[in-house]
Amino acid sequence: MHRSGTSLTAQLCHELGWRVTGPEEFLRQGNRYNPQGYWETSDLVTINRRILYALGGDWHVAPHFRPQWEDAPELVPLKRQAQAFIQQIPTPQATWKDPRLTLTLPFWKPLIRDVRYIICIRNPLDVALSLYRRDHMTQERALTLWLLYTTQALFNTQQTRRLVVFYEDLTGSSAKAQLERLQAFLEKDGSSKMPLPVIHPELGHGQYGLSSSGAIAQISPLAHTMWTALLNWRKQDFALDHEVLELARSFQVPHTPWPTMQKYRLSFWMRLIKMQLWEGKRS
Repeated sequence: MHRSGTSLTAQLCHELGWRVTGPEEFLRQGNRYNPQGYWETSDLVTINRRILYALGGDWHVAPHFRPQWEDAPELVPLKRQAQAFIQQIPTPQATWKDPRLTLTLPFWKPLIRDVRYIICIRNPLDVALSLYRRDHMTQERALTLWLLYTTQALFNTQQTRRLVVFYEDLTGSSAKAQLERLQAFLEKDGSSKMPLPVIHPELGHGQYGLSSSGAIAQISPLAHTMWTALLNWRKQDFALDHEVLELARSFQVPHTPWPTMQKYRLSFWMRLIKMQLWEGKRS
């Protein structure tokens, strides 16, 4: 999910030897929302955006995913772009970072192999607060998105090799233990250990932390239930994976109210037109 520590986690993977493709000065290029950089490959982000656009959605307006949507004819040109992107990655030990992958992963799965997934989790209220500061998104909508992305992350990585990382753990007192856990997950047989990166504690500026605040329940009971289940899962060292998955399966993420959806869809189409005009001028 966006604003959940995906950039920090990608940077740590990069420093542990699983490189993010791209010039390092670009990867480290940040702004006031991500001072340390976004640590994502622009080509990957572009393809994921186009997948969602082709299906009538965006990162904040999830499209309606039909059964076998990844085989839709309109995605064939994007499959070719995706294959070209994969072929130009210089190393098999590569980090892919883009929160949109949570939604688009069924498209990519047939094209990639020997993959390890890292799911970044953060208190949904802190995610909502961050999205409000950056995008002026309402709490209700942000919590709905958090639930959607969290559910999709669990569904799309079931029966795979995956690691769940809490942002609050990465930036808190257990940061060193979390780094060792991440390093062990990324190690390959016979590979030498990389020095552990340094995490700057000032990055962990969440307001709510690892709490199951009643405020979540007042806005989104489903998000509160999922957050509580994830906290219990964390306490059990991420055992009982199937119980969390079954809880996610039982959720039906509520549709956005029609007037709100129309407002977001209008914004989406205006951005898409601007993007196409810009690409036309560039070519």
